[in-house]
Amino acid sequence: MAEPVLLNFEKHSNLRLSETRDFTQFKSQHLVPVVFHEFYMLATEFPLVFVRNSESGGFVPVAMMGLSKGTNLYCQTPVWSSAFIPTSFSLSPLSVHRLEPGSDEAVIALDEESSLLSESVGEPMFEAGGEYTKYLQARIDHVVNITKQSLQTMALCKYLVEKNLFKSGRLSLQFSDKSPRYEVEGVYTIDEEALNKLSDEEYLELRTRGLLPLMYSHLTSLHKFPGLLRLQDQFDQEHAATNSKPDPEPIQ
Repeated sequence: MAEPVLLNFEKHSNLRLSETRDFTQFKSQHLVPVVFHEFYMLATEFPLVFVRNSESGGFVPVAMMGLSKGTNLYCQTPVWSSAFIPTSFSLSPLSVHRLEPGSDEAVIALDEESSLLSESVGEPMFEAGGEYTKYLQARIDHVVNITKQSLQTMALCKYLVEKNLFKSGRLSLQFSDKSPRYEVEGVYTIDEEALNKLSDEEYLELRTRGLLPLMYSHLTSLHKFPGLLRLQDQFDQEHAATNSKPDPEPIQ
């Protein structure tokens, strides 16, 4: 992915924008960032856990789509097999960029090297007079909305940290005696014991903030680990003959 540039009529008026369900660009991303607003849907298919942002140290919710670092089991082919698509997959090639760090002013940027851009295929992005087309405006509105939801998710995660509701854990997963063992490290989950020890006032505050359904969706999603382990075992077997896949690494 190239460094995004400011979206503008003079430079991009001849470009058209397409959509795709080919997400192979994420084939090496086994942890996919998600927002709380999509927990209800994604929890039916993927384990949802929390990890620490390597730069800020804050907590970020992610959907686990692989147990081996660098392998997204759902994005190895152009065919997307799941019923739901994480919102982060639908943003490219548009993004929101702050004009300056800490500033509230932001602009829409474009990845000019995206395969979704073309001069002949897709929907026009600009009207003859330089205005956004209805299609482009809808795409921009989507990107802006998801960016806002991401900021809200970060704030809610910070609140959960303040309430000491996260616990770290290490998962040791193995599909069968003949399968590799995966040691999943660096993941965090909601601490049910700590949740049950909250005062009535604190529990009510969680409900008021709309966090309780999200937290229970997360806890329910952890039951999806056996299915993910099965997919990982199938992937391992398919690649064993060619020796094209390295030994599994612990997820950090």
